[in-house]
Amino acid sequence: MKSPIKELLVSSVLYLPLCFFIWFTAATLLILPVHSLAEWLLTTWQPDLFNGINQTRHVLTVETLIFPAQQFAGQDDKLAVLDVTVNPLVYGYGLAVFAGLTISVPELSHKKKIAHILIAYGVVCLLQANGVFWETCKSLLFSGGDAFEAINATGINHNLVAAMYQLSYLILTPVVPVVLWIILNQKFIERLIEWRDTEKS
Repeated sequence: MKSPIKELLVSSVLYLPLCFFIWFTAATLLILPVHSLAEWLLTTWQPDLFNGINQTRHVLTVETLIFPAQQFAGQDDKLAVLDVTVNPLVYGYGLAVFAGLTISVPELSHKKKIAHILIAYGVVCLLQANGVFWETCKSLLFSGGDAFEAINATGINHNLVAAMYQLSYLILTPVVPVVLWIILNQKFIERLIEWRDTEKS
């Protein structure tokens, strides 16, 4: 009897490159909700500090209202503001992993697979917006000078910023999509465990 666990792993490995290709190709569209949510979070939290977010393909540029005291030659009468560039894709690759695993579940109908991927997409968008928020705060804190003074004036805890940035980047991004897949496929996983126990006995 073929091992369903081995079949799942082989199928997932085969589908992952395709899922990553589609995810990266469609990244400009996929991060539109992230753009809107992150912009809302930042401008609602500190409307006097953040002006908005611009999107160039899959990269977000957070526009601040920080005007550096030092002006540069050739700048004329233009006022320079400090911008923070964030790549939200570093917080969203879990969607491709989730899609590869979901497509590989043999007992799921096509409708359920699409529904599960859409649920994961919503969760990953939240993870990405969260990552953009904390990375922006981290970048301003470590930029020094006027940027540090501006973000420090908000009263945000520096240790909290560092902890949440690390949590977002290292833990939430890779772990949450896998945990979500486990939750949505409990019955399938239970059958895999039963099959393994049967084979051992």
